[in-house]
Amino acid sequence: VKRRKALAALPEWRELSDAAAAIKSHILANLDFYLERFEARVKELGGEVHWCRDDNEARETVLRICRRAGVRRATKSKTMVAEEIALDPYLEANGIEIVENDMGEYVLQLRHEAPSHIIAPIIHLNRGQIAESFKASHKGYDEARRLDSARDLLNEARAVLREKFLAAEAGITGANFLVAETGSAVIVTNEGNADLTVTLPRVHIVLAGIEKLVPGVADAWTLLRLLARFATGQDITAYTTFVGGPRRAEESEGPTEFHVVLL
Repeated sequence: VKRRKALAALPEWRELSDAAAAIKSHILANLDFYLERFEARVKELGGEVHWCRDDNEARETVLRICRRAGVRRATKSKTMVAEEIALDPYLEANGIEIVENDMGEYVLQLRHEAPSHIIAPIIHLNRGQIAESFKASHKGYDEARRLDSARDLLNEARAVLREKFLAAEAGITGANFLVAETGSAVIVTNEGNADLTVTLPRVHIVLAGIEKLVPGVADAWTLLRLLARFATGQDITAYTTFVGGPRRAEESEGPTEFHVVLL
């Protein structure tokens, strides 16, 4: 119902959908050109691009980046590519602490479960089950505390995760789009967790499939106008962030290293 209402508020959605399909078809027909252009722009910004042929190479590359930078702790925003290649258990087995900071993914990490839905990963759980997971995992809190409401759960998760954000040496994100024109990654969330993952740690690692590429910023905006409407029935998501390269000399925040791992 929300999706129908969101599309009804955008009379030109069919034309936009056709334009989006044309953008993707153009990218696939010229993938080599745009991949090389993207890599060149990332390098101009001071970042690195890592080419991976399969899941094993991608996992090894992320681990190598972390070890080279002396990373022991990393926060990670929701990325389906990382889920598909089982990145978390691999890094943890190699001594890197990983903390999921999307609310749903964080709950699943505590419960050692896989997501049940691509957009709503904990749709199979109720508040009582989430509260049980928090009480079993969050040490130092009053065991008799009430976690009856969504607000109670969010406040406690925010308090726990904020410490993790501040302690993390690396942040790992996916990318909804990679813009060849600018060498930037576009990250879309409703919680703002990806923004903290990007700006606070000294190392930012973007993990994405090569199909996420778009030619330019205008193409990304065409796709963004459709993304939330088709996914969650929103006009637009709460946070849409364009990031690229390590922080500049005049900037007071952001990573000192920027890596894009292409799969």
